[in-house]
Formats: sequence, C-alpha cells, structure tokens
Amino acid sequence: MQRPVKTAILALCAALSITSAMAAQGKPKAVVDEPIKDVGTVPKGEKIVHDFVIRNAGDAPLQITNVQPACGCTVADFDKTVAPGQTGKIHASIDTSTFNGAIAKGVTVFTNDTDTPSIELTIKAKVEPYISVKPGYARYIYVKGEPGKPLIGQTIWAPDGTAMDIVSVESTKPFLKTSFREAKPEERQGDVKGKQWRVEIELAEDSPVGALAETITVHTNHPKQKLVQIPVSGFVRPVLAITPPVADFGNIELKEPLKKAVNIRNFATEPIKVTSVDKTSLDGIDATLEPLTDGREYQVRV
Repeated sequence: MQRPVKTAILALCAALSITSAMAAQGKPKAVVDEPIKDVGTVPKGEKIVHDFVIRNAGDAPLQITNVQPACGCTVADFDKTVAPGQTGKIHASIDTSTFNGAIAKGVTVFTNDTDTPSIELTIKAKVEPYISVKPGYARYIYVKGEPGKPLIGQTIWAPDGTAMDIVSVESTKPFLKTSFREAKPEERQGDVKGKQWRVEIELAEDSPVGALAETITVHTNHPKQKLVQIPVSGFVRPVLAITPPVADFGNIELKEPLKKAVNIRNFATEPIKVTSVDKTSLDGIDATLEPLTDGREYQVRV
C-alpha cells in the first residue's frame, strides 16, 4: 500500500522541479504602449515615417521573429532582440503618393511571447494634396506611326493660392516627352489667385508597341508638397496586328488535313487592303485569304 504513495510523491516532486526550472528561466513579455499612431494631415507624395516602441516587461529576452506589413506601401525594419527591461523599435515607412483622404496602414509583429505572440500596429493619416492637377492622368490609345502629335495637357495649381513654381518635370521613358510653362488664361482652373502651370505630355510617334504604365513626376517649390505624380496608361497598337503571330502545328501525326486560322486586323485610321498571301515553300502547306471586313480585318486559313 505504501508504493503508490511514494510514486505520487515522486511525480509531484518532478512537477515541482519542472515548474521551478521554468520559473528560474523566466519568460518575455511584449508591451506596446502606443499601438496606433495618428500622424495627422500629410501632403500627398510625402513619406510617413514612425518608430513604434516595443517594451520587454518580462524577465527573459524578447525575440521579434517577423514583421509583416499589411500592404506593399509599408516598409518595416525592426530590432530582433529586446533584453528584459529594455525597449526596441519597429520602424515603419509609408509612401503616400498613391493615396488620398484618410488611411490606416498596419504591420503585424510576431514575437516569442507565448501570451502575446502577435501585435497589430497601425499608422493613421489624412493624405491631402496641397497641389491639384486636372485631369490628373494621361491615357493614350495610339496606333504607332499615325500622323499628328498625341499631346495631353495638365493644369497644376495650389487651391489655397500658395505661391508655387514648377522646377522640373521627369519622365520614366524617353518616348514620353514633357514640357511645362505658366498656364494661359483659358487654361486656368477656378477663381484661384497665384500662378497656375501647364504640363504637357507628348507620346512620340515611334513609341514601342505595347501597354503603357508609366509615371510623370513634377518637382515643385511648394513649401508643403515637393512632388506631383501623374500616371500615364493606355496602349500603343501596331498598324497591323496578326493573331496568333505564329501558326504552330506542333508535333502531330496526320490522319486527316489539319487547319489553323490567323487573324489580321488593321488599327490604322485609313483602311488597308490585304491583297494576297504568299504560299510557303514547304510541301503540303496551303494558305487562303478571306476578307472579314474589307480594309479592316482578314483571316488567313492555313
């Protein structure tokens, strides 16, 4: 009858030893006194930078294992280890160039604190453009080589009348040419005092075929907003588009004639007549031309 009691006493002693060892080892405790930071009104295009302070209120080293921003606009650096009784920093940076109005951007901090394994940190702000742009974007649907200069103008001004000059204008691609000057009376927007400016964006006639996803950056001497970004989008089309560009039959075992179709479409202003198709020199291949819309769209059957 005595043996079970001894076993129970031994088990209790082992448990007490483990508890004592854990107590001696200690544990970290992550504390952030200000998890939400409201930075107030920020000019559009300006970077928001803030350091969140994380405190280790425990008695073992606090390990910050990872910091995950909620979106690509937020960049975070951090102290990986915080000693007991010390503080570390989570450094967050937000690019406001694509935002307007109230924003709330967050990062998630992961730690080795078993009671608080993750902490949500948030930066709030109101993004206000101190400079207005109309229309504020440039969109082109252009056929390469077409006559005329595809030119899109932008009027830029400070709505509160703050004195402002444009210092320079930069383009991300050489085929997007830019110029700027003071706006003419008929180009001004609203009854706003002070200078208004005109930025003109010109798409070169020899622009490469493909999608446009570029940015024009306007540098100003405005005391509260130094940069204005104007997105450029759209598409430069070829005069004639062939779809698909290659009639690929692949590796086949012919048991009956195999047919493919290739479409030819004219995007130019003037109609273009496709008159004939030269047959290939390969034996067994034939091609016929079929007008779908004369001067505009044709189909080649191979």
